[in-house]
Amino acid sequence: MSADAPDLDPLKVERIRRRLVEWYQDAGRDLPWRADRDPYRVLVSEMMLVQTTVTAVVPYFERFLKRFPTVAALAEADETEVLKQWEGLGYYRRARQLHAAARAIVADHGGRLPDDLESLRALPGVGRYMAGAILSFAFNQRAPILEANTQRVLARWIALGEDIKSTRSQARLWDAAERLVPDQDPGTFNQAFMELGALVCTPRTPSCLFCPVSGDCDARRLGLQETIPVMALKPPPLEVAEQCALVERDGRLLILQRGAGGLWAGFWEFPTIHCSGADPGGRAFGQSVDLAEGVRRLTGVTVKIGPLVHSLRYSVTKHRVRLEAYNAVGLSGSLTPGEGFVQALWVSPEHLGDYPFGSAGRRLASWVCRHPGAAEDAAVGD
Repeated sequence: MSADAPDLDPLKVERIRRRLVEWYQDAGRDLPWRADRDPYRVLVSEMMLVQTTVTAVVPYFERFLKRFPTVAALAEADETEVLKQWEGLGYYRRARQLHAAARAIVADHGGRLPDDLESLRALPGVGRYMAGAILSFAFNQRAPILEANTQRVLARWIALGEDIKSTRSQARLWDAAERLVPDQDPGTFNQAFMELGALVCTPRTPSCLFCPVSGDCDARRLGLQETIPVMALKPPPLEVAEQCALVERDGRLLILQRGAGGLWAGFWEFPTIHCSGADPGGRAFGQSVDLAEGVRRLTGVTVKIGPLVHSLRYSVTKHRVRLEAYNAVGLSGSLTPGEGFVQALWVSPEHLGDYPFGSAGRRLASWVCRHPGAAEDAAVGD
């Protein structure tokens, strides 16, 4: 189909609306945030679902709501506790935005989520899609939505042969989404729209035989359902090398907390330096110092570096990082956090879980707890 061809005629729109909602009544999943139209629960679920699967989100959502059952409870919480409850879910900027949004809702809206587009868009982290989701799911207002699932479904319905992320494609898809939303019960339609993409119109091998609206799908009619949506190739990840020290003294390990700003603001980590490649986390010193000197500058503690004991790989933004962990022994010095850090502490291994770590730090802390005494094997003297 050419870019100028009509996307959705009125009769097609009516068929899609009717068949999709009928299908959803039987096929829709029983998800905890669908139990009611509570705006706060919708906001929390949508923040968590950003680039994250429903399966992964459900236990986090239930635990988060148990600890912060109301927007006021979340607004009153310390950011460190919010990050700890979010730990492992990833995309921690969303946790901070949700926390900031809760505080704005309490301060500016009397503790109630606003029900107008302008006020919702003004909340931290609430973009066009999320505002539409809240308006339709929580307030049953007519509002379009476009996210990973629905834009894939729409691209197939209209046989969009261009890069789905291009400005022109996004404008075309938003226009189609706007035309699809019915006046009656738009929230149910939008839920059904997303559910179809999650369960049937999947990224690979879509289940067209089970699709309630396959007869109105131009991609299927043209045999293009496997090649649409079209997505530009991503560049390969940038390789990064880092080193960290598992510094032990009197049975405790040295950790430090990042200050405000950056990818891991507020999180704890083992003293880590950047060695080569790009530097996604703003690690200190680059290649100008070795690990022992880096630890001293980061924490104020003089250390003896021992052998390499563990390594792992992790991804962050467009980077692929190899992190090497070395045993080390703390020799002297008072705890003096370096620039960009706000605290340094000696912590017993069994208490590492009390502190929020990024994904790599959490994996490393888990490894340390499974290997008691591993950080005590570095030789102190020559």
